Amino acid sequence: MFDIFLKDIKLKWRQYLYASLASYGSLCTGMSMGWTSPALPQLRSNNSPLPREPTLQQESWIGSLLVLGGLLGPLITVPLLNRIGRRWIIMGSNIPLLLGWLLAGVATDLPTIYAARIMWGCATGMQFATVPLYIGEIAEDKIRGSLSSLFLLFINVGFLLAYAIGPFSTYWGLTATGGILSLFYIPCTWIIPETPFFSVYKGRIEEASQVLQDLRGTSKDAVQAELEGLQAIIAREFKVEPSVKDLWATRGNLKALGICVFLAMLLQLSGIDVLLFYMEELLIKVGTKISPSDGTIIMGVVQVVTSFITPLVVDRLGRKLLMWTTSLGLTIFLGIIGIYALLDSHYHYNVESWAFLPLLCLIVYMILFTLGVGPVPWILVAEMFPVRTKCLASGIASFMCWLAGFIWTRFFRDVAASYGIYTAFWILAVCCGFGFIFSVSPLLPETKGKTFDEIQDMLNNRTKQPNPEPV
Repeated sequence: MFDIFLKDIKLKWRQYLYASLASYGSLCTGMSMGWTSPALPQLRSNNSPLPREPTLQQESWIGSLLVLGGLLGPLITVPLLNRIGRRWIIMGSNIPLLLGWLLAGVATDLPTIYAARIMWGCATGMQFATVPLYIGEIAEDKIRGSLSSLFLLFINVGFLLAYAIGPFSTYWGLTATGGILSLFYIPCTWIIPETPFFSVYKGRIEEASQVLQDLRGTSKDAVQAELEGLQAIIAREFKVEPSVKDLWATRGNLKALGICVFLAMLLQLSGIDVLLFYMEELLIKVGTKISPSDGTIIMGVVQVVTSFITPLVVDRLGRKLLMWTTSLGLTIFLGIIGIYALLDSHYHYNVESWAFLPLLCLIVYMILFTLGVGPVPWILVAEMFPVRTKCLASGIASFMCWLAGFIWTRFFRDVAASYGIYTAFWILAVCCGFGFIFSVSPLLPETKGKTFDEIQDMLNNRTKQPNPEPV
């Protein structure tokens, strides 16, 4: 068995290498997303690069502008994906990524920090829209799930680095570390090849064959069947240029778009960006007794560990089951945090003996989110749409996801300041409750183990006609 494993690794190591190199950028963007948690306290300190302490409103803009910048990602990538290719867009994400770290490093006023956050958001949006698609197009079917999980793993490692370095460094030390790590993404993006799918789409058949041979570790004859399959798909799906109208050309496409947009917005309305951006602050406000820096590091470790488990669970359990169980769990645990905060901060009950509860609930929240509410919407985008509309559908779902994230990260702290942190957590719980109701209803079909044609039959409410009995 071990010999078989070594042989498998020898054949497929390039797929793991290229997927890791492409996903490394998400470590850098993950660090930029987690940057606010340790950086905001530093901006209030005496060692701040700013001339005066930022207000609550200004801090909310610092947090939310990254998500607003993320809206630029789909707007840039969707028109260019089938024109310049996946590799060049991934390479292009280096520009806003490095510009963001440079602006944050030299910032002496809020507008410069605002600009840095928008640049980071643009890079994040570009990578979120392109890297998973790139990995899906270079991976073999048998290892696509494990390769795709690398993107999430690198993001969570980036958050952990921000959480672990920030509390023990200065503002400039944290920012310089992020900038240096991001510089390494430049050679990573030069090494990776273009995907065989895009090469065939552009008529570069010989180039696609060479890349397939490199990826699969086999001969030209061995990859010929896969190459012909790609040619057949492109000949069938791209007789004419894809159009936005294709998304509502059939009832099934329109229903799939509604499902994916709703679940992508639920992903943000569950509060994930709020928790990740303001982790240290929230641990203080909900009344946990552990130090904020220790709490954020624990949360970062939980994220990374759960990232290894996610592909094993997602590939074995149904999408519908994962959605309703995890959204129900998020509803319960966010509600518990709200009750704890109400008793502690509003009624001033002695909750000393339950001081561990907020951190425990947040840890369970992170595990449940990473297992279900986080990955399932993007799995459904990949499964429900035909090849010609997949990029458009993914772009629209991403845009709505970022839009919901911007609104919530911008106004969450205002709600908490005006109506109490417990009210803000209860709103998150209600949003997850709607997700639970949607997931258990017939509106969300189960797609696990079904072919594309079977999924389309479900979405279009078609029933297969039984084969006629022989007479």
